Amino acid sequence: MQARLAGALLVLVCDAALAVTGTPSPSDPYIEFLWSKTPEGALARQETRSFVLGERFGHQVCVAVLDADATTSGLTIEMRDTAGRVVAQQAHPDFDGSKRCFPAQLPADATPGTWRVVVYLDGAAAPAGSREVEVYPTLDALIAATPQDMPYVLGRPNYDAAIAPEAFVGELAWVMHIAPDGSVDRVEIERAEGIGLKIQDRAIRAGEISLFPPRSGPESTSTFRRQLSFRNDE
Repeated sequence: MQARLAGALLVLVCDAALAVTGTPSPSDPYIEFLWSKTPEGALARQETRSFVLGERFGHQVCVAVLDADATTSGLTIEMRDTAGRVVAQQAHPDFDGSKRCFPAQLPADATPGTWRVVVYLDGAAAPAGSREVEVYPTLDALIAATPQDMPYVLGRPNYDAAIAPEAFVGELAWVMHIAPDGSVDRVEIERAEGIGLKIQDRAIRAGEISLFPPRSGPESTSTFRRQLSFRNDE
């Protein structure tokens, strides 16, 4: 199953911009946050670790079960605020473990801060996993809290189902040229080996959809480098 191939592949993110502490075991659900909904067939997605209250940006919570041998039936997602209160909950009884993304429920009148997204599987009373996300009242507040040359949205190449899992071995590095408004106006491939040669277009698109805080002054442009290393553990 495509969504569970991540269990056989180790992808090392060599920048720390959106790094998650630790690597989930196959028995843990994989939880990912996206800035906006990914269009069908897109080459890349907008990964983030921060949300803004309300529905303006269409933030997403994605969940997958990495263990290919697991039988999963049903998913519940809770959004808990800084005080641990459940501010929103959604249930998906048809969830089978394949990666799916759902709208993040972020009530506009909720209290911003460090929230926790808690995932329950198979109707169990105990959580299967969780992950923290920073929630801000406005985009301006999020940008103000983001270091100048660090992304608050970092594009990530999407998996190409046409490529066999065992072929995912190699390196890929690209450099994003950041415009004064924080968008990316140019992406250069710096290094591509093995699988990296086949997914260069995905890396370029990932760079193009990344977002940074705006800059001003004489040093109003800058660059940001990202590198991925792929290793097949099987």
